[in-house]
Amino acid sequence: MYLFDTDTLTHLHAGNANVVERLKSVADEEVGISIITKVEILRGRIDYLIKAETGESLLKAQELLFRTEALLNDLLIIPIDRAVWQFF
Repeated sequence: MYLFDTDTLTHLHAGNANVVERLKSVADEEVGISIITKVEILRGRIDYLIKAETGESLLKAQELLFRTEALLNDLLIIPIDRAVWQFF
């Protein structure tokens, strides 16, 4: 299994060729993110939407949020369990 962190997922979403090629080399069921990564990504997208100063930037931020949600729906989300929260 590959567990992507926030930076890697951001590069994937931006179309970084290295990350995209690496993802293509593994099966979909082997790729996931932690719930923390999901929260960080969505928080960033929502902050971008809230801070939009023009109608055009609002539409751009909204589209980015929708694309991000679609990407997240295709990934396995690894929840925090007792072992994780006790460790950290």
